[in-house]
Amino acid sequence: MTARPYTPDMLADRWQCSAETVRQMVKSGDLRGFRVGRMIRIPYDAVEEIECQTSQSDACAADFASTGTTKQGRGGAISLRHARERRPKRKAATDS
Repeated sequence: MTARPYTPDMLADRWQCSAETVRQMVKSGDLRGFRVGRMIRIPYDAVEEIECQTSQSDACAADFASTGTTKQGRGGAISLRHARERRPKRKAATDS
C-alpha cells in the first residue's frame, strides 16, 4: 500500500512552517510535487527524500539512495522561510 500524498497544509504542520513556504518549494523545484487541478500534492517519498537529506539518521541512509543534487541553503540544509501573514482584502465601499 502506498502512502497518501501530503497537502501543503499537512506538510507545513509537519515541518512547522507555512503552507506558502511548501508551495514555493514545489514551485522552485526544491520539493517534488504535482497538481490535481489547482491543488498541489507532495508525494510521501519526496518528503522522505528531503527529510533524509537534512537529517543524519542511519535509517534514512539505508532506506533511500541518493537521487542526485538538490538546491540547498547554507550549511547543506534546506532553508525553510516563513511567509508573511496575509491581510484580508478590503471590501470596496459602495454608495447607496
